Amino acid sequence: MKYLETSTELKMETLDTDTISPLLNHIANLTGLSLTFFDNKGNVIIPPAKEPAIISLIKTSTTFSDEYTKFIKKHLGTAIYRGDVSIFKGPAGLYYFFVPVRINHASFIIIGGGRYLSSDDFKHFYMTEYQKYGLLPEQIKPLENTPIFLKFSEFQAIARQIQSIVILFIRNVYRSSLYEKRYRSIKTILSLISDINLDIETDEIFNILADSSLFLFNVDSISIMTRHNNTLKIQINTGRLKNYLMDKQIQITGIIAEVIEKKIPLYTDSVIDILRIGFDDKVTSIHLFPIISERQVTGILCILNSSLSREDSEIITEMCKITGFILRIFKLQEIYTKCARELGILNIATERLKPVKEPDLLYETILDTSVHLAKAEKGSLMMAEDGTSYLTVKAAKGINKNLMKEIRIKAGEGIAGWVFKEGVPIIVEDIEKNKQILARKRPKYKTGSFISIPLKVENKTIGVLNISDKITGEVFSEEDLILLRSFATYASIALERSNYYNLAEFLKELSNTDSLTGLFNRRYFEERFFEELQRSNRHNLEFSLAMIDIDDFKLFNDTEGHLAGDEILKNISNIAKECLRVIDVISRFGGEEFAVIMPQTDKNEAFLVAERIRKSVKEQIPKTWTSFPKDHITITIGISTFPADGKDRKEMIKNADKALYKGKLDGKDRTVLWTN
Repeated sequence: MKYLETSTELKMETLDTDTISPLLNHIANLTGLSLTFFDNKGNVIIPPAKEPAIISLIKTSTTFSDEYTKFIKKHLGTAIYRGDVSIFKGPAGLYYFFVPVRINHASFIIIGGGRYLSSDDFKHFYMTEYQKYGLLPEQIKPLENTPIFLKFSEFQAIARQIQSIVILFIRNVYRSSLYEKRYRSIKTILSLISDINLDIETDEIFNILADSSLFLFNVDSISIMTRHNNTLKIQINTGRLKNYLMDKQIQITGIIAEVIEKKIPLYTDSVIDILRIGFDDKVTSIHLFPIISERQVTGILCILNSSLSREDSEIITEMCKITGFILRIFKLQEIYTKCARELGILNIATERLKPVKEPDLLYETILDTSVHLAKAEKGSLMMAEDGTSYLTVKAAKGINKNLMKEIRIKAGEGIAGWVFKEGVPIIVEDIEKNKQILARKRPKYKTGSFISIPLKVENKTIGVLNISDKITGEVFSEEDLILLRSFATYASIALERSNYYNLAEFLKELSNTDSLTGLFNRRYFEERFFEELQRSNRHNLEFSLAMIDIDDFKLFNDTEGHLAGDEILKNISNIAKECLRVIDVISRFGGEEFAVIMPQTDKNEAFLVAERIRKSVKEQIPKTWTSFPKDHITITIGISTFPADGKDRKEMIKNADKALYKGKLDGKDRTVLWTN
């Protein structure tokens, strides 16, 4: 008796030979070697696409064919056992390498070669052996001028290169095929499950399980047995042994008793175990999968005379679990209906709230969804003000929004205030008669029924959801309350997530922003510059970098003071932003220096943009200083362009700085393009 194990044989449908074959053919063409793909029993999976001239010449010989077959069988096991490249001398004195490939407990061999490792080997063949293969001297002599020789070191190196390439490739192909198979299996299972409704009979559920197992895993025969007290009754039979299984009496003994007791899948190919169950020699192996419902084994899926991989067994186990769950649902149909509705609500919550992060839109979405779920006409969403015990309206539906804006409710005041303070929901049958809401200027309601639910994160109440006026005119029920409370849980999480998201965005913006000018800071510039460098290099695009420096800014600070200097920095920042395009990025590089990244911009375009900034700064900053000896604030700009003026960050910045420095030497207040 054995527990369920992975088959040591790899199913060929998970090994995509159509993908592997072109790779082997390509390697064979490059190396001029014969490459054949075998399984661990010596069966050819992929034949050689190219063969050396000498093999093409002698392979028609029956003698060579027999010797080659014996040669393969003799060394195959040794090579697999070694697990590494092995080189053996074969028929006609030709050398071959054996490259073992192991995937998921299955072994394969790539055998390649068909080369002599020295001229002496070929001479020996030419002098003594060619005749036994039915060859003539005039057929052999021309082979000396063909590439039939390889040094041992070269031969071994080629084998190892092939080993590295092919193993990596085949493993990736295998994984891809396996994942695709899993995907198809799961998709099929889900598709089958999705077609199940509560009106069908139990036998139809078992038919779906049997048919899907037969179809997906290509098994021989299947029997599904259900448990009735201490006996097993065969419900469904399918496959090759369908008629044989029809009248069998199955005993709860041996391995079947163990499956029921331990609630785990088991496998046996023991003749004694099979006979004890009630089968004869037509059955050679059995996989048993328990179908568990309400913590009891209510049935067993029996797969006969079939090889299953671990992955197959795991999927079948899950299928049986799903079947057990569905059987339980059949017994609890009324509860299931309620659960399904609640699951639908949770799905609505996650789907509608998940993508919304902006607070105002999230408030509206939560309220709209709540009103829809309750089949109501009116509602409001109230949130606690930061640091206070007051509620304010953030969203309203079916109610005058201007009126709702004026409402500010203290904790404990009215129904919403009471719900906020106590943290528990409430249903009011007649809102007009409830003493808790006898407040002035309250809105009119069409019906007297009202429901109010707290929005909570852990033990903290962060808001209140109010719903009124069912479309049908009915009173809100406990079922409405359950549905809305389920939704409110997700709504609260979404609100908290929105707060964290907006806080994170704010902190991110702060970390990337210069506090004085509001421009991006040096750290953000470095990140953005690296991204643009990579993008432009990848897509063969130009981009330009402009370095801007305020002329005589130290003198301005010395004569007018640092506060006045700060104002100049802010003015220049604002003017520059107005002059730039949407795609451009400006940052404060340090001190009185700024940097502008201009994506997909050549020198001429960059010059025009830079000149627009320079002229605007000179013209738009009013003269408010008294001691600074100049009438205008001016800037000097240096420009470098990728890739002509630099192919990395350091070179680009250095050349832009050099152009800037040249502008300073030439009199300032100008834009200079870097030229080598």
